[in-house]
Amino acid sequence: MEVKRLKVTELRSELQRRGLDSRGLKVDLAQRLQEALDAEMLEDEAGGGGAGPGGACKAEPRPVAASGGGPGGDEEEDEEEEEEDEEALLEDEDEEPPPAQASGQAAQPPPEPPEAAAMEAAAEPDASEKPAEEATAGSGGVNGGEEQGTGKGEEDEPEERSGDETPGSEAPGDKAAEEQGDDQDSEKSKPAGSDGERRGVKRQRDEKDEHGRAYYEFREEAYHSRSKSPPPPEEEAKDEEEDQTLVNLDTYTSDLHFQVSKDRYGGQPLFSEKFPTLWSGARSTYGVTKGKVCFEAKVTQNLPMKEGCTEVSLLRVGWSVDFSRPQLGEDEFSYGFDGRGLKAENGQFEEFGQSFGENDVIGCFANFEAEEVELSFSKNGEDLGVAFRINKESLAERALLPHVLCKNCVVELNFGQKEEPFFPPPEEFVFIHAVPVEERVRTAVPPKTIDQCEVILMVGLPGSGKTQWALKYAKENPEKRYNVLGAETVISQMRMKGLEEPEMDPKSRDLLVQQASQCLSKLVQIASRTKRNFILDQCNVYNSGQRRKLLLFKTFCRKVVVVVPNEEDWKKRLELRKEVEGDDVPESIMLEMKANFSLPEKCDYMDEVTYGELEKEEAQPIVTKYKEEARKLLPPSEKRTNRRNNRNKRNRQNRSRGQGYGLP
Repeated sequence: MEVKRLKVTELRSELQRRGLDSRGLKVDLAQRLQEALDAEMLEDEAGGGGAGPGGACKAEPRPVAASGGGPGGDEEEDEEEEEEDEEALLEDEDEEPPPAQASGQAAQPPPEPPEAAAMEAAAEPDASEKPAEEATAGSGGVNGGEEQGTGKGEEDEPEERSGDETPGSEAPGDKAAEEQGDDQDSEKSKPAGSDGERRGVKRQRDEKDEHGRAYYEFREEAYHSRSKSPPPPEEEAKDEEEDQTLVNLDTYTSDLHFQVSKDRYGGQPLFSEKFPTLWSGARSTYGVTKGKVCFEAKVTQNLPMKEGCTEVSLLRVGWSVDFSRPQLGEDEFSYGFDGRGLKAENGQFEEFGQSFGENDVIGCFANFEAEEVELSFSKNGEDLGVAFRINKESLAERALLPHVLCKNCVVELNFGQKEEPFFPPPEEFVFIHAVPVEERVRTAVPPKTIDQCEVILMVGLPGSGKTQWALKYAKENPEKRYNVLGAETVISQMRMKGLEEPEMDPKSRDLLVQQASQCLSKLVQIASRTKRNFILDQCNVYNSGQRRKLLLFKTFCRKVVVVVPNEEDWKKRLELRKEVEGDDVPESIMLEMKANFSLPEKCDYMDEVTYGELEKEEAQPIVTKYKEEARKLLPPSEKRTNRRNNRNKRNRQNRSRGQGYGLP
């Protein structure tokens, strides 16, 4: 659904169908609908459809591609083989709900820690949101590329379309007759026991309740590799001419999941209802290195959360230097005042001042004229004293930028643009906007168009060293300001830190990893229409998944980096990964990835393919060995035979109608 192309009546119709306000100008209606689509994008596949257990949302059966005889036949056949492997494993997993759902079916479940209860409440799909999800499943909106392929029609019609194929290539009557015949053939080919129920060879699954990061990353990747080809990226919004001398929130360095307000003097988390544990924030466009400077931050609203969610609304506000981590107060030269009455610096939390929340105004003051740089705070005009003293030599002329980080709340900032401050600042302090522009330090300016941006897709098995390569490369190329999108980054933004970081039991950790993987999939979609440079730090071993993901970034410069270490080094890295993360990669998942791992080749959606460790000549024999070993250990899938028979029948029918030979 291209929101910008809809007429006013269509915009109002879509908003009314979602129960949203349909009054206002076209620009307001379009923005409201786009926000609704972004929210719908977050429907939990694990609870409401797609690759997750619990059923799939309904979608129209899609047209079948004519395979064979065309130039892309071999590629399509390989991708169909991948789909069959993925679907077989996912289907077996779906027969038994994961702990997040199975626990809800127990007669008397044991008490859960608050963090686990909060994440479980967020993971459960809201019944009121299901119609909206079903309505958007067949649309071409921002989530079309992901949600379309999750429906029941996908399970019945698993065949993959090529990227240049268009819907509606078959007559409705032919398609209906064909589907009916396929269903009959499928029923005949199903083995049956004495009671007539379907029986087959199930793939080996792990008995433990907690699966770990690799498991959920695999499920997300398999889910996306089965989905239809994504729609073309949305038209790039034309930026209005902005006054570059203004101090406001920087949309170039902010978190992707932080929704900056239209005037850029405030914002809120984009995914607070779905992922209430996720922190998000932004810095300002300008920083300072001298004088006595201040700004104000107000918690204007605590956002509503789902029933049963125990997460709280929090704001952390303060100062940080450019290139520090987005988690305010958890990195060097990053200083934050937390709503729990804590101050945070370099990951160390101490009690300070008072707690604060909704409708409170926090004043933030930086004094560069003392012997050491002094950072102090106030609450509703009441001075709370100096929280941090920074050695000027260690700061080394780095500029301090206003920084906000929030969770489940809306924040409004006053950099001095308001006619009257919330509370008068102390004498000699001036708002940062009043500092002459030549005395401020501007952060980097974003690329003018998406054509100037690039995306790097990491490819490799778990534990191969992809994350280390990505972080090192981003550090060596600071001018690119790469956003590294990986599960570990999202997990760090979901964890609650404080005086004593609570220990997570295995179930809570599993839920956290599951949500991080789901959130990461949504961030990749948002990234494809954002003017930045990205590194997608995931396994991406499926050719079909690589294609679909890179097609989202159609106007970017698209690069692929393959990381394949030698076997000895890989085993050592897997052991180290297990020690650090506390979980091992399930054997069934590793076998599936090995069996479907193919080295990518440069093509129309891959501008460049490079190797981060072993070169292709050395990596190819290792990958081939992995594939052969894994395919011997994996049991055959009953579903694969049925699907192949149905596919062959459809191909014959297509050829009889001339479709297999490119005829009209």
